[in-house]
Amino acid sequence: MEPEPENVDLSVLDPRRDGARWDRMVANIAGRAIEQRRLRLRAVRRGAIAAIAAIAAALAVWFGAPKPSPVTHASGDLLEWAVRDVEPSEVLGLGGNDGR
Repeated sequence: MEPEPENVDLSVLDPRRDGARWDRMVANIAGRAIEQRRLRLRAVRRGAIAAIAAIAAALAVWFGAPKPSPVTHASGDLLEWAVRDVEPSEVLGLGGNDGR
């Protein structure tokens, strides 16, 4: 028969055997976690502010753009002139006041 194996003492690996060191480690990890959360919240806030500013600028440009002027086509006047009797003096006025 084989002898019973000796129990290995793992108490040396226990981090809680030094209570003050254990408390410092826990406080350090908790502090880093809190700081990372604050950093993420700041980044999200700044990103949200930037997105809102970009949306506001886009809306200002969109709604602030000048309205296009209506285009008048002389083609309807010319077609009308071709179909009906028109005096020569009226023909000169078909294009508007651009030629005068």
